Parts: sequence; C-alpha cells; structure tokens
Amino acid sequence: MKQLAMTTALMVGVAATPLIAADDIALDFPEGYKENFTLYFTGDRFLEDEQTIKIYANDIALGGVQSDGKLPDGSVLVAELYAALKDSDGEVLESQIGRRVSGDFKAIAVMERRTGWDDQYPDELKVGDWEFEVFSTSGENLGKDTTACRECHHPLTDTEFMFSIEHLAAVK
Repeated sequence: MKQLAMTTALMVGVAATPLIAADDIALDFPEGYKENFTLYFTGDRFLEDEQTIKIYANDIALGGVQSDGKLPDGSVLVAELYAALKDSDGEVLESQIGRRVSGDFKAIAVMERRTGWDDQYPDELKVGDWEFEVFSTSGENLGKDTTACRECHHPLTDTEFMFSIEHLAAVK
C-alpha cells in the first residue's frame, strides 16, 4: 500500500509538471529588426507613465493581421522602450501636443508567437502562445521575469493579446 501511495504521488507530480519549463524557452534577439521589420507605432507607453515606446512587427505579423486579423506562428513584435524626459522639477516633460518626449533608450521587449508555448503556464498566464523577453539596447538578454507581461496581456483575448493591434492593422 505504501508503494502504491508513493507511485501515485510520483505520477501526480509528473502529471503536474509542465511539458516545457518556463526557463526552456528563450527568444533570440531579432537582429536587424529596424531594417527588416515595420515600425507601426510610436508614442506614450500607456501602462508606464514615465516611458515612451516604438513598436515594430515582422512581415509574418503584418501579413496575418492584414489578411484575417490574426497573428500566426512566427509573428514577432519588438518594442523599444525609452525613458521620458523630465524637467528640472523631475516632472515628465510633455510636448505642445501633450505627449511625452522620449529620452534615453532603456530596453527592448520582444514578443514572439509559437504553437504550444502557452502549455507551460497556468490558465491565468496564458496569452495565446506568445512568449516575452527583455533585452538590453545592445541585444543582450537581461533574464527578466516576464510574469508581469503575461498578466498584463492575458485579458486581451479579443485583440490577439496585443494593446496595439489597431495600429498594426492600419499599416498600408
């Protein structure tokens, strides 16, 4: 009976183990993205009131959203993150049109979509098979915990888990 209990516990433990450990998926830095991807959004990063953002999409993402509104496997989005400039009082500087002014280039966030990448996550962190990585401005993987990325994008089921799909779809 003791052996049966240990075997059952082992089987339950194995069944609960993700097929892919979260650390096993590491995105490659998309070299040449500025030349090979389409810049489709530049503006304030709305979730971070002291940053601005530029977002690029590869041809797979662009073609998918233009054909059927979906971003297929192999879609890659690259977001350059900039600190907003501040005035002498430490307040975020805004232009005459009420937009933040970009300052120092801080990091590069990458989203890539591949079938099965959500299998390793609990339901509350599933984001339509997207994976996230954060890189330095020179392309070095910073090894950041991207749980916050998943939590933020998780509710966006109607927009391919993106905040900017309307901007991407508007590219001609």
